[in-house]
Amino acid sequence: MDIQVSVIVPTHNRKNLLLRLLDSLLQQSLPAEAYEIIVVCNRVTDGSDEAVANLCRRHPCLRVLDQAQGGPAAARNAGAKVANGRYLAFTDDDCVVSRGWLNELVETLNRFVAVGVEGRTVTIPSLCTPLTHQMESNGTVFVAPTCNVAYRRDAFEEIGGFEERFPFAHNEDADLAWRIEALGQICYAPEALVIHPPRPESFKNMVLWVRYFESEFLLFARNPVAYRKHRSRSPWVTIYWKIFVDSNFQRGKAAIKDTLFRGRPDYSLLQLALILARSCFLIGLFPRFFHASHASRPSAASYSRA
Repeated sequence: MDIQVSVIVPTHNRKNLLLRLLDSLLQQSLPAEAYEIIVVCNRVTDGSDEAVANLCRRHPCLRVLDQAQGGPAAARNAGAKVANGRYLAFTDDDCVVSRGWLNELVETLNRFVAVGVEGRTVTIPSLCTPLTHQMESNGTVFVAPTCNVAYRRDAFEEIGGFEERFPFAHNEDADLAWRIEALGQICYAPEALVIHPPRPESFKNMVLWVRYFESEFLLFARNPVAYRKHRSRSPWVTIYWKIFVDSNFQRGKAAIKDTLFRGRPDYSLLQLALILARSCFLIGLFPRFFHASHASRPSAASYSRA
C-alpha cells in the first residue's frame, strides 16, 4: 500500500511529551502501512533523538531527522522534503492525537477534493491555571494551527512551504494557511481531534510571550488582504486592542471567576499580576514593534508574490 499521509513533528527538548505523542500516533486506526511519522529533532540535548531512534527499530513507519539550525518552521520544511505521502499532516510534540485523527484528515481531503483540512483542538480545562500554555481551536477563527492540520503535498510545495523568516515561532502557520487558501478550499473536520493538554510555564515566560506579536507585522506585509479578512485591519489593532485591551479584559473576568467559582484567590492574584506585567512589557515593546512595522514594508510586494 502506498503511503497516503506523512506526519511531521518538530521537537526541541521535550522527550517525555514527545514520547506521549508518538504513543498516540502509533495507535492510529489508519493502517500502519498507509502513513509515516517523521520526527525532526531541532538541536535537542535531552536524548529525544536517541529515544525516537530506539522506537524506529520497532516501528518501520517512524523516522527521525536531526535539524542543526532554524526553528520549527525550518524543521517542518525539512520533514516535508523527505516525506513520501500524498498529504502532509502536522502536529506538535506537546499534543495527543485521537485514534481516528489521521483517518478523518485523509477522508476529508479526499471527500471534498480540498487542498487542506484543519481539525478540532481541545484542552483539559480542569488542568488550566494562569501559568499554563494550552491551545483550543474549533474552526471559528481561520488560523489552521500546526498542532492539527494537513495539506496536499503538491499545494504545500507550490507555495514554497513554511516561511522561515518569522522572528518567533508564531504566525508561520497562519501565513501558510492563507497562502494555500488561494489555491483551493481548506475544510474543517471536527472529528479529527487533537488534545493539547495544559503545559506549565514560568511567570517570566508567560510575560515574555507578548514578544511574539512582533510577527504580526511580517504576517500583514505578506498577506494584507487575508490579514484584514481573518484578523483585523492592521497589526496595531491586533496587538493594542485585541491583546492589550480585550485579552486583558477577559483575563480580568477570569480572575474574578477564579475566586468566586473555583475558590482559588491565588489564581486571581496571578491573573492580575500577569495583566500588569504584560501591559507594562507591551508598552515597552512599542519602539521595537514600530521598527518591525517599517522594516516589513519594503518587502511587502515581494512577499505577496511569494
